[in-house]
Order: sequence, then structure tokens, then C-alpha cells
Amino acid sequence: MIPVLGVPCLNQPDMLDRMIESVDVKLGRLVIVDNGGVVAPGPGFHVIQPGHNLGVGASWNLIIQANPAAPWWFITNDDIEFAPGDLARLAQAMDAASGPLVALLGTFSAFGINRGAVRQAGWFDENFAPAYFEDNDFDYRCHLTGVEMIGLPAGLKHKISSTLIGGRLHGRNNITFPRNHEYYVRKWGGPPRGERFKTPFDAGGDPRSWVLEIDRLVEQTWT
Repeated sequence: MIPVLGVPCLNQPDMLDRMIESVDVKLGRLVIVDNGGVVAPGPGFHVIQPGHNLGVGASWNLIIQANPAAPWWFITNDDIEFAPGDLARLAQAMDAASGPLVALLGTFSAFGINRGAVRQAGWFDENFAPAYFEDNDFDYRCHLTGVEMIGLPAGLKHKISSTLIGGRLHGRNNITFPRNHEYYVRKWGGPPRGERFKTPFDAGGDPRSWVLEIDRLVEQTWT
């Protein structure tokens, strides 16, 4: 069983429906962070509508914060269709974990994360708004703090970057993506796999720490 399956959604709810239909294990709770106001409430799932596109990292944090008692959480994109056995394999790995663990079904487009990993590596940095590099940042912090990260075989289908379909979002991403890259390099002294710093901005202290920059959120917004 998966205690909590959480998924952010921005547009194209038909893809969300296909993802849900492909789930072949029992769920304790299904949580949808509806960043685009496109999901109709219905039985069997919990919808959080913030009224604004929180972004990927903030949505992931919210899924965990809204269900803090869960031993672990499975977080996925809405543009994925799981193959039979993918989720059972992930649940088995998460249930067997004896310490902090992040288990990827290929990439951070679908991953399990347990309480120990959040405690040890910290929360997702919401300054990577609204999307891209939040996963690289967390990956690197797992490396710095000793959180185990494993990749599991998966047969899932992933319609990559499907939320960018349409001119306006694609155009906004052309602006926000390089800004997120610049923030990453400034934070860690190099791009993903080329980091030089062991603490954010080479300032010493806790590698998990970050401070939410409100002006940055305004500048980076897509909607």
C-alpha cells in the first residue's frame, strides 16, 4: 500500500485522469495540489486549490506537510502512466527501508520519500520556482547529508514537460529556467554534477537551510 500519493496539477486534467487510472496498488490517500484550478472535486481524493501556481517544490512540500503522520509519501507528475508492478515495487522498497530513503522510478518525476529523508536532507527549496532544478538541489543535499537514493526499474510512460504545451507557458519557462539555473550555480558554486560548495552560497552552516525569497516568487511566476 502507498500511504499517500501526491500529485501537483497545473493544466490538462485528462492526463491526471490517465495517471490515476494506471495506479494498481491500494492508496491510503490521494492528494492533488491543483495549481491551475482545473480539477473538479470528487470522491476518493483530496484536492488542495491554493488559487495560484505554487510551483513544483512548494507543491511537494505541501503534500508532505498536509499529511505529516505518513511514514512515507509517493510524489508523481500528472503526465505519467504507470506500468503494472511499478508501484508495488516502489512500495516494497519504501516499506523495507531502515533509514532515510528516496526511491526513484526513473527520475524525480515519480519518487518515494520517507520521513527520515525529509528530516535529514530538509525541505524542497521553493525558490526554484515554479519548476526545474528543485530536484537537482534535493539530490545534491541528499548526497551532502548521507540520504540513500536508489533507482528502481520502471515501465512507466512519461510525457515529458507536458505542462509547457502552449505558447504562454513555454515562453515563461524560457525566462524562468535560466534564472533557476543561475540560482543553482550561485547556491552551490556550479551546475548540477559540477557543484563546489558544501553549504548554500558557501556561507557555512546547515546544508539543508534556505530562506524563501518573496520577490523571487513574484518574478518567477507563470500564472
